[in-house]
Amino acid sequence: MSVENLRKARRSHVVAYTEFTRYYKSFPFALYCFFEGEDSKYYGIRIKNIAKPRKYFFLPCGGKNGVLKIYQIISSEEYYKTSKTAYFIDRDFDESIYKKDLDSIYETPCYAIENLYTSCQCFSEILRDEFKLVDGGEDFLKSIQLFEKLQTEFHDAVSQLNAWAACQKDRNVELKMSKWSICKFVKISLDGITKSYSLEDLHAKVKTAVVLTSDEILDKEKELREKDPQKSFRGKFEIEFFLKILRKFREEARKGNPIYFSEKINVLLSLSDGNTISELSQYAETPSCLITYLNQFCDV
Repeated sequence: MSVENLRKARRSHVVAYTEFTRYYKSFPFALYCFFEGEDSKYYGIRIKNIAKPRKYFFLPCGGKNGVLKIYQIISSEEYYKTSKTAYFIDRDFDESIYKKDLDSIYETPCYAIENLYTSCQCFSEILRDEFKLVDGGEDFLKSIQLFEKLQTEFHDAVSQLNAWAACQKDRNVELKMSKWSICKFVKISLDGITKSYSLEDLHAKVKTAVVLTSDEILDKEKELREKDPQKSFRGKFEIEFFLKILRKFREEARKGNPIYFSEKINVLLSLSDGNTISELSQYAETPSCLITYLNQFCDV
């Protein structure tokens, strides 16, 4: 078995359930949190600050289906009826689980937790705390204006990509997009965002993709854009764009490029690919629905 497959095996819902049953024997009062993967990097601090559990366990389940399977197993067993279990999943392009009355599970109000990191509000807070810019100052306002412009251009560029992916999801086509980089589809710079893909490119990338009509894709684009694209578009693409733009701002700030900043700024953020969710967690949004969900687990 490969190293990657071993990692996946350790994160499976079967392993999560086995660990849960073992821990529960000693700690029946603990809060057990089941995640798709490493989502505790976002949820962890919020669970501690809002629910304030005396003891807790974070258990990765190897994906969304793993969390749903764990929920089905535990909720069907009388022995665990009084257990404190919390379940967290991303909405993705799927139909909301709340239409199936699965209120015991928390589903993001956007595509995924990554979307909670990429709003203009998050960017503003990073400018204040990490770039030390004065709220309302010239450099601050100029940076916000540029970010909003670039994010709008980005959404225009990836609208067709998101619609195509959502349509394929509707047709039950497995895209395996986890390793897709947005840089394969758009060119990102502070000068502007340029689309660099076609529908033919997408079909060439996924041999099993269903051929879609232009009307199908346009209808799906309209559906996604009726919501805020920053929330409804694929989260991994959103945060990759956000991270690349933030790195470019950091680079220009360190140089003190007068086009963007009036003086040099020593920005200490590392902004590494593998640590973004942890490093920027304090700036990510905490939706009111998450607060409501976690409040039910507060120890009294």
